[in-house]
Amino acid sequence: MDSDCLSLLPAVCLVLADPKQSPPDDTSLEKLLDWFKELHSQSNEQVLLRNQPCLKEFISSVCTSKTTDPVILSFTLKLTGLLAGTKQGFHLLEEGGLLVSVFEREAWFVCDLWEDASVRSGWLQGLLNMLKHRQALDFICGNGLIKVILQLQNDGSLFVACLANQLLVHILNFLSSSNMTNGSDAMGSSESSFSSDWVSVSSEIMNGVVEALSSNDHPRVLQGLRLLSSVPSQCGEPIRSTLWKDVLVPLEVLINRGSESLTQPLMTVLQAAVRTPLLGQSEYKVEELLEAMLGSGSKNESFQCAALIIKLEKCPEVLKRKAIDIVLLPLQCVSAQSQDTEKMNLALKEQLSQKASCISHLMQSLSSLEELAYTKYQFEGISIHSVTRSVVLLLRICSGHCPSSLIQNNASTHLIGCCKVQRCGLDTLGALSVYEENLNIRKDIFGVLLDYLKSPDSHATVLKKTYQATMSWIAVCSPFPDLLEFISHDLFPVLKKRMCDLRWEVRDSTLEFITQLTVALNGTSGFIEALHTSGMVSILLSSLADSEGYVRASAVAVVGEAVTSSLHQTVLVSNSNLLEEALTQMMTILSQDTEGFPRRAVVKAFTSWLKGSHLVTAVHPFLSSVLSLGCNDFDWEVKMHTLELAEVLMEKTLTCCPYAIQNFGSSEKTHLMQALSKLKEFGLFDLLFNSLFDCDRPVCERACALLLKLRTLTSESADFDSTLVLNVNGNRWGDEVQSRYLNPQQAKGSVCASDKRTDSDLHCIKDISLPMILHILDLDDMQRTLKLSSDHVVNSPRSLMEDILSAAQQSEDNMVDCY
Repeated sequence: MDSDCLSLLPAVCLVLADPKQSPPDDTSLEKLLDWFKELHSQSNEQVLLRNQPCLKEFISSVCTSKTTDPVILSFTLKLTGLLAGTKQGFHLLEEGGLLVSVFEREAWFVCDLWEDASVRSGWLQGLLNMLKHRQALDFICGNGLIKVILQLQNDGSLFVACLANQLLVHILNFLSSSNMTNGSDAMGSSESSFSSDWVSVSSEIMNGVVEALSSNDHPRVLQGLRLLSSVPSQCGEPIRSTLWKDVLVPLEVLINRGSESLTQPLMTVLQAAVRTPLLGQSEYKVEELLEAMLGSGSKNESFQCAALIIKLEKCPEVLKRKAIDIVLLPLQCVSAQSQDTEKMNLALKEQLSQKASCISHLMQSLSSLEELAYTKYQFEGISIHSVTRSVVLLLRICSGHCPSSLIQNNASTHLIGCCKVQRCGLDTLGALSVYEENLNIRKDIFGVLLDYLKSPDSHATVLKKTYQATMSWIAVCSPFPDLLEFISHDLFPVLKKRMCDLRWEVRDSTLEFITQLTVALNGTSGFIEALHTSGMVSILLSSLADSEGYVRASAVAVVGEAVTSSLHQTVLVSNSNLLEEALTQMMTILSQDTEGFPRRAVVKAFTSWLKGSHLVTAVHPFLSSVLSLGCNDFDWEVKMHTLELAEVLMEKTLTCCPYAIQNFGSSEKTHLMQALSKLKEFGLFDLLFNSLFDCDRPVCERACALLLKLRTLTSESADFDSTLVLNVNGNRWGDEVQSRYLNPQQAKGSVCASDKRTDSDLHCIKDISLPMILHILDLDDMQRTLKLSSDHVVNSPRSLMEDILSAAQQSEDNMVDCY
């Protein structure tokens, strides 16, 4: 806050403390707190409290009033805690017992303010804000506030209960940090820096956790588990180990009870413990608890627990293998791949015979398998071939191709046409491509993928997943000679049909797949030729006129890649019509398409071509039109992509000019002048100056950055004054430049004495040199302004305070009007 804001603070405090005034909205008060936090981070709160006595008066007035609005009281509690977050602020507020009166809730019971959840949350947040030093903890302990916090753990408001948990963990963390800082080995040792209050507080909190876990009240158990899950990671010794020993018995009881609703919170607690030194020490029984969570492998929670154990970063290998065996059981059971029939117990078979549990277990199996594949986990005791074949067989069952041996399996009837399992299975199949051993069964894998692509019953989202899985396998199979035959003879005919699908989502995902395929096999001999000879190119070109804008955009991307790849393989020599047709249709899209996505794609395609080395000459005749159309487009993203194209063009044209002009000799200066003249012919300068004054801030900011680069190149030279001039008349940016040029005092830097103009010259200026324009425009100041958020004035602290005062004044005026 500046001095102007501080001068408004007394009046604002009076308004906020006045119970007759309607309180500002919560957002405004939170913003006001944010600015106080900023002062807190700058360590100015001591000066603020001393120089602004209105703050203490405000706090005292609000907390002693019986008619205070709960919203204002909550704000005051948070603010008080924030100001007391330093030792100096704490002592200033402690004078005269102000701090005690603020956080002594008994006084509020008279007017039922404590019944409002916002007041309770503000009270907790205030203590959290304050707890930054030992005096704050002494204050909490000495005034018996721990009991209140423990009670609020079971508050009816979930937000209040979570905030109470957070505060309790913060207190325990503070206790453990203070103990470690002072080198104490035990909380109760004679040398401990802990006060007796601190020791009793830690015991009180720990006993509260044990009581919560031992309770029959489910919400209370959940809050206890939430607190316990935070302690291992946030608290050090001896708090962590002491609390863990205390809760071992109730934890074992909860785990053995086997409540499905507690599986996730219990696993979160154990997951937190696994990441600490508690793991590996027998007295803390972390491994035993994890193994107990797995149970017999027949209950729903056992599968859920197994899936969670697999995700643990640090987990004993024996336990992880047991979890893998359990989580793969549903997949093996459905596909009849399990040789151990005893594992397929009656309980599991019963669950798989029910549709909901069958789908849930299979998706759990598949997602866990996918997770293991991404880490390239080396399975033991089970062949990766058999696992992959199980996934392939499951996908066949889902598509209705159930082997006769599995017809009697009740699970198979639930899976036919199940999109959820199909999508999950395809993701898993794609992930399994990381195992080289699976390359031997690639024909079976491509076979099931091709069946899904051919099937008229495949859902659009399933087809998209099929394309992704196919792409994963093509990427690892590219060295094999039979891949090209599969693509040209099997895949391309299917893709042609899918390009004519009635669903635009299918056409779009098909084009995206062809784009990825073209990029991945760019250097593969024969692929581009197969793309041309198969007739795919003509279908791609026809897709540029698709009725759906998203499809046209994807078509532009794939045609752009096809042109690039064709040039790399010199296929365009015999198929020159591809480039010509592509350029013609893309320019039509850029100038006539009514949707933004295709136009953006066109500009991106030109940028991609320009970045390469093969198409620079071919696209040059079109660049001027692309820059002009992109600059005048009504879609701001098209303009942003056009500026990206302009940047690439600048880099290509000015490659020999990396430094300021003063570092060049005469030949380099000549070369730079020629390069800048070329950029002028392309219309690049008009694009940049028009974009500088665009209505969209990101566009202005990008243009300003590029103009600053140009200014660096052309500075310290007068050679361009007569050779590189721009006509400022008839341009959108011309009025601004002429205004600054004809009235030099408006610009922050003076131009020069010779540039002063008389009134008779006002209408005679047409041309100004590029360096002069870059000098006239204060680009540095413009860049600073553009980096500010668009609402920085409206959301400033001064603006907010003025709004609060204005609202209060209007309220008074309305009262006068009533009389």
